[in-house]
Amino acid sequence: MLRAERIAVFLPNWVGDVVMATPALRALRDAFPAARITYVGRPAALATLAGSPHADQVLSDRSHQRPRTGHLLELAGRLRQSRADLTVLLPNSFRTALVARLGGARRVLGYDRDGRGPLLTDRVAVPRGENGRPLPMPAVRYYADLVEAIGVHPRSLRMALPVEPADRQAADELLAEAGVSGDRPVVMLNPGASFGTSKMWPAERYAALADLLIERRGAQVIVNAAPSERPVAGWVTDAMRHAPAVSFARRDNTLGLLKALLARCDLLVTNDTGARHLAAAMGIGVVTVFGSTDPEWSRIDYPRERIVRAGVECSPCQQKLCPLPPGPSYHQCMESIPPEGVYAPAAELLDSAAAGAGGPRP
Repeated sequence: MLRAERIAVFLPNWVGDVVMATPALRALRDAFPAARITYVGRPAALATLAGSPHADQVLSDRSHQRPRTGHLLELAGRLRQSRADLTVLLPNSFRTALVARLGGARRVLGYDRDGRGPLLTDRVAVPRGENGRPLPMPAVRYYADLVEAIGVHPRSLRMALPVEPADRQAADELLAEAGVSGDRPVVMLNPGASFGTSKMWPAERYAALADLLIERRGAQVIVNAAPSERPVAGWVTDAMRHAPAVSFARRDNTLGLLKALLARCDLLVTNDTGARHLAAAMGIGVVTVFGSTDPEWSRIDYPRERIVRAGVECSPCQQKLCPLPPGPSYHQCMESIPPEGVYAPAAELLDSAAAGAGGPRP
């Protein structure tokens, strides 16, 4: 294994991918306990890992924003000051490889794809099928295989995230204000998806599910939303017969608060979004409703997750919007899933948690 005193790690852009990278990030710290490790990432990626003991400093990456060239050169200058012996590229973009080389990295580790091979000193081949396309591969394994190419071997592929004390206190105060008690299950619903509407189970189905959980299980429901997803949370809240304990349709939310709230929940019901991975990292039950996307790409092998998916021929299409015209076939990967079809696995996981069969949370 190589020696490195200063390591820069470019983080993935999507929250879920950042969470799936945590086994590889943990392994880098274990392999280089005395190294100065710098995480480079967009604000959401850095917020996801806030409080992590595996990095010594962070650099915010704005090179995707205008003026792109100015921000790219600024980031490269800050990287030169860090004098990294090794830069690890978890994203696949050409841009990150260019920034790493302009930043003076002695060695650059990354997958050889998107035309960036000449910029890498340590190239890792992407597993491909007979058609030459990358094979579907869980991101957890994808990132672990990358660091294993330099002799860094993760102890496990378990995802884990810290919760900062201030966020934990804010979550406790919010739940106390809402009258949430510890004698009934706390269930979070996450009806949004930044990828596109093809990932979204209809808002009225989430509302019907919430009412079932409240009526049959006495659940205390939290309707989650990122700031850009407030309208969706509002549609769910307005369609519910019973008021949720907490709704983020008209209140502020942060990634730190979301992590802390999930740590207090018994169950999350979600589309295929980053909240799914946050919940798994917190060790709670997860029901994920899949539509247009392929579960294989984001498989986490988490024993407390149940995947709900309709068997329609056009899924997975990997499209942000359903490409079919309006009509009986439109968005059937989601429209054909009834509330009862999601309630059943949700109830199973709540029973498991109540019986203590889920095991300790990380």
